[in-house]
Amino acid sequence: MGDCIFLIMFTLITLTFSLFFIGLTGWTISTYLVKENSQKFIEEELKNLFDICRRLFVSINTFIKVLVKFSFSPDSREANPSESIGFNEQPLKFVPPVKAAEVPVHEDEDNALSSFSPELIEVITEEEEKVA
Repeated sequence: MGDCIFLIMFTLITLTFSLFFIGLTGWTISTYLVKENSQKFIEEELKNLFDICRRLFVSINTFIKVLVKFSFSPDSREANPSESIGFNEQPLKFVPPVKAAEVPVHEDEDNALSSFSPELIEVITEEEEKVA
């Protein structure tokens, strides 16, 4: 009984995703052919989608290699994953925050602030004091 329900749910989910992608493909093709000014944007987004898919598959492939390496290797505790798999990218490093420089207030800026509500000017002044 449980296997039957699982099979039905799996079939419904698969059918829903298939219909969604078929509909999206048809909509894309019809818009591409009918609206000529949309062709550049559609091509750009399709390139982005294909690039994302390519990166996803490369990432999954690398992830599987990491799992295989560290699951079945007896010396996996001592191995460096970036060297053994072939990563040539440096790890991300945190950049310290930059302190804001004090900027003198000019009369022109005061005139520009006068158009705002007093509450907003008060909030801006408080934020400037916090930064300084």
